[in-house]
Order: sequence, then structure tokens, then C-alpha cells
Amino acid sequence: MRRLRAFINALGLLVRDLLQPTNLLAIVVALILAYVGITYVMARFREARLAREREELERTVATLQQDNDRLRAQCEVLKGFVKRLTAESRVAQARVVGHRLDSQKVPLWTFEFVEFGRDGKPFPAKVITLRGEEVWFEALVIRFSDDHVKVGDPLRGRSLHFFRRAWGDAQEPREGPMLAANGSVVPDAYRFSSGAGSTFEQALWLRFWYWANHPDEAKAEGIANVQSHAVGPPRPEPGATYRLTLRHAGGLEIKRIVPQNP
Repeated sequence: MRRLRAFINALGLLVRDLLQPTNLLAIVVALILAYVGITYVMARFREARLAREREELERTVATLQQDNDRLRAQCEVLKGFVKRLTAESRVAQARVVGHRLDSQKVPLWTFEFVEFGRDGKPFPAKVITLRGEEVWFEALVIRFSDDHVKVGDPLRGRSLHFFRRAWGDAQEPREGPMLAANGSVVPDAYRFSSGAGSTFEQALWLRFWYWANHPDEAKAEGIANVQSHAVGPPRPEPGATYRLTLRHAGGLEIKRIVPQNP
């Protein structure tokens, strides 16, 4: 009991001393300084944390921007691939300029057939007559691999064709009129002006039937396939005009040109 009483007395004296005006002011100042110091330190820590978070965010944004730019570039490349793989070029036009029945009541169709060159300019028109209800236009086609077409290879970037003949279903194909523009090795429609392209094409056409019978060797040259390809409207109609196109990664197609309403 004496010890407890002594401790209480000592505590009372300490409190009395602390409550002295001079000591109380010192305590208040110390508390204020401690508060300011703690607040300052916490603010510095907060600023440092925010700075680190800002830097990390900026790095993340920069990384995302780089990824976005890379994906955008890849997307543009893929769009280019798709565009080249799905592209087609007008290669000829056939217009019905005459229609009659022969002595055996078989239709005779007279067409004005025009081929177009690489630059889109027409070659001199040919007037041909086909016998039958249905007609076909035949071409030899060399199709290159999609890998060459999609990147726009200067020599193998699109299919090559060589219009050969046309016929109707009431005549033998060998009896149909020839469509070849001339007797040269390289067809006019896909002739390079000079240089390696012309030499390259000459070699292709000279070995056309060899490639057809040796597909593995053709593949090694970037050739997907070679074939004789004939297309025609289901049945022509008087006055109709038909557009023949060549898919850069495929073969021939034919569609009727629908006249626009005036």
C-alpha cells in the first residue's frame, strides 16, 4: 500500500509539473511540430507513391500505344493481303450484236469480243459467231500461290490468262473461232513491256502443259495450278453485254452488265 501511495504521489507531481504554463507550451509546440513533421513525411511518401504510379501508368500507356501501333500496322498489312487476294481485273467484254436462226433452227450468236490490256485499254475488237443455245469463252489460266499474290509479287502477283477460243453447244470446241490476239508466245493482255517480266512470262507459257502435268515442279516455281478455263452466260440474250474478269488469286468469271436506268 505504501508503494502504491508513493507511485500515485509521484504521478501527481509529474502531472502538476507538466501542467505548468511553460511546460504546457513546450508540449503543445512539440505536438504541433510532431504533427507537422508527420504530415510532411506522409505527404512526401504520398507524392513519391503517386510519382511511381504515374511513371508506371505512363510506361503502361506507352506500351499500349506501341502495341496499338503494331496491331494497326499488322491490320493494314492484312487488309492489303485481303485486297490483293480478292481483287479482280476486267480482261474482256463480249457484246451480242446479232442473233438469228440457221437453216436447222439452231441459234447463231454474233459477238463483238474485246480484250483489255494491263493498262485497261482495249485491243481491237473481234467479231465472232457462235452456234448453239449456250456459249463459252475459253482461256488458259496460270494461277500463282496465295503467298505470292497477297504480297503483290511483281511477277507472280496475280493470275495470268490467255484467251484461246470460243464456241457454242451446237458445235465442237475445235470448230469455234480463235480469240488469241496474235501468234506470239506471251499474250498481249499480260505482256510486260520488256525485261525480266517478258522473259519470265515466255518461259511460263512455253511450259504451260508441262506445268499442268508436273504440279510438284510447278509448285516449286510458285504456281498453284494451270488449267484450261471456259466460262459463259447460262444463255445469252440479244443486245446483252457481258464482262469477263480474272480474279488475281483465281480464274475467270463472267457477269452480265446491267444497264443503268436513265
